[in-house]
Amino acid sequence: MKKNSSDTNEPQAAARPKPQSRRRNGKPEMLSRNVAITSFSATVRLNAIHHKGDEPYIKGQPWLELRGTAQEPVKGVTDVKISMWPREKVEIGSARPASVGVVLGARPELAFGLTWPQAEFDWVWNLAVSGHLKVAHVYFTKPHYDSGLVVSASFSNELEE
Repeated sequence: MKKNSSDTNEPQAAARPKPQSRRRNGKPEMLSRNVAITSFSATVRLNAIHHKGDEPYIKGQPWLELRGTAQEPVKGVTDVKISMWPREKVEIGSARPASVGVVLGARPELAFGLTWPQAEFDWVWNLAVSGHLKVAHVYFTKPHYDSGLVVSASFSNELEE
């Protein structure tokens, strides 16, 4: 004969409450990190460009790669690489929040890609090659599947407060 749970003297297992699902409010979690710059690499690339029907021309592309250590880890990672390059016309695009760059990866290092207007890029380039670039401050969305958006970035010869 089949026993019903009411037929036994065994206590019933307490019903587990259902985990409440988190309601997304549409706003991504934001992180802010100070990065001590430890090294840099400056590169200038030249390309000959020729489109059918147009005169060929030479285009230069400076590229700055900064390496450093975040003062606070992101998902256990403190090594940081910031790649920067200028654009004549910087377009914001449709991604939100509005951004100046992207999180390119979160492991094995936290990697950022920043596209800046030429004048602002030149300031950072000059700080780096003169040896005065010491600190970066990056404000970005928490990486999701190793990607995210950089909302703001600043570079300085000393830690901003």
